[in-house]
Amino acid sequence: MGHMALIADREFSQDEALLYGIGRLICAWGMLEQGLEEKLIALRTAAGDVRAAGIRAKPGMSRLMAELRAMISMRDRRDGAALAQIAEIECDIQRIDRFRGLIVSGFQSPDGDGFACRDHKNNVVHVSLQQLNKEISHLEDVGDRLMAL
Repeated sequence: MGHMALIADREFSQDEALLYGIGRLICAWGMLEQGLEEKLIALRTAAGDVRAAGIRAKPGMSRLMAELRAMISMRDRRDGAALAQIAEIECDIQRIDRFRGLIVSGFQSPDGDGFACRDHKNNVVHVSLQQLNKEISHLEDVGDRLMAL
């Protein structure tokens, strides 16, 4: 909710608050991917892997999570707690990714206290700015949980 206060303090219009929220969602997702890539590089280095990290195409989140799962399972063979945490985080990431896809692919127009989107079945879905900010907070929390593994 701190970001809502920031928006209120700056007296953004409804449209500006909407654009600010959508931009934060997109940036938070990109930062999560980048942070996860950096974590994987650190795990590879710690495991003695010296191969070049350069990949032709940027891997998607599912590929990054699969590699993280593999690295953690090699590191913590006797401790399944980290793998259980990864499974929980993956569920959260999938849910947030569906939400992100709804926003990025289905955005229609500002609507009341948020905006209207069309889902993959072409149904109109209302997303409030409060819901958008809540999902961004969840995404940032997921990033913190991933980095703590």
